[in-house]
Parts: sequence; C-alpha cells; structure tokens
Amino acid sequence: PNYLRILEVLTRCWSEGRRVHIWHKSERTGKVIEYIFAPYFIEPYAVGQTTHVIGLGRSLDRMSPDRMWTFKIERIERAEPLDETYTIPADFDPQEQLADAWGIWYTDDEPVEVVLKFHPRVAGRVKETRWHHSEDIKELPDGYLRWQAKIAQPKEMLNWVRGWGADVEVVEPEWLREMLMGEARRLAEMYGWSTTKSGHPAGESSPLSQTFSDFFGD
Repeated sequence: PNYLRILEVLTRCWSEGRRVHIWHKSERTGKVIEYIFAPYFIEPYAVGQTTHVIGLGRSLDRMSPDRMWTFKIERIERAEPLDETYTIPADFDPQEQLADAWGIWYTDDEPVEVVLKFHPRVAGRVKETRWHHSEDIKELPDGYLRWQAKIAQPKEMLNWVRGWGADVEVVEPEWLREMLMGEARRLAEMYGWSTTKSGHPAGESSPLSQTFSDFFGD
C-alpha cells in the first residue's frame, strides 16, 4: 500500500509539474535522506521488477545544489506533494539520458569500455541477443567470443555478468575484473578451497585458476 501511494504521488506531481518532498533510504548506509525533487520520468526496470524515477532535486541533509537523481521507488519511504511548480526542459529526452546505461544507471562522465570474453559453450546464446546498443562482438579463432560495449555504470552489469558464472571472463575495466576475482575467491574459500593470486611456475595454472576450474568446471 505504501509503495502504491508513493507511486501515485510521484505520478501526479510529474503530470502536474509539482515538486515533491521525498524521504529516500540509502542502500549503502541505510540512512533516510530527504530531498526536494522534480520528477522528470518514471521508468519500470525489468531487472528485479522495480520502478525508478528520474528527475532534478537537491538533498536537504547536504544542502547541495540541484542535480539529476535516479531513485528506486521501492526505497522511498514517504512522498509529500509541494505547491512549488517546475517545468521539464524542452530538450530533456529520457532515452538520450539513458542511452549509455545498462539499464537505469547513468552518469555525466564518459561511458566506460567493458570487454568480456565468453566461453565457446555459451557463445551462441550471447550472439542471440543484442544486449546493448553499443556492443561489438568478435568471434575468436579458438571459439571464444569477445564482447565489448561502452557502459555508463558498469557496476549495473554485475548481476548479469555473475549469471554467466565461469563462462565469462572480465577483461576490462581492471577494477571490475578485480571485483569479480575477489568475489570468486571469497566464494571458493567459503566452500573450503584455499586460494592465492600468484607464486606459481610460469606455464602452469595458478592455484587460484585451478580452484576456479575445480569449482566451476573448465
């Protein structure tokens, strides 16, 4: 019921051009932060079957200037309409705003090039779907598939990448590769395997690589 009421308030304020006072719970800190917010667009998100609202607003806690925000409506604990009105800029295009996003996350920074290497056994499934408008796919001589695209917020891809298990290797960016390596290492250790990153003779599989091979399969 609370979600439906909040969605109704946001939708009404969006259609009437009225700002809304919202109380949003941060996923990272768990703290509820208040915002004065002007809804520009409401977007259902297939991943997790959630709904997000995009718009211009400012945090009352930080007294920050207006900037664009994306809020997951399921994390908004309260929403109250205000009498203050606003006008959405004529050149605002939500599709352009989200053009480089994997789903709903965007940034003012340049998109990041993501390079993935898929195992031959899933290459066909990868090619069946166009995952992002900027993607470029190259078939390698050994049957592997090199997939690359420019993504606004690569962290938004994590669940999708994880879903391929050991059938995908993150090549770039390095920080995303390290993040997935860390997760795989913790997962292996949770199931009783000891892992390390280096210290193996040249030409031989590292203990970490062998662990992943044992755990996930070749």
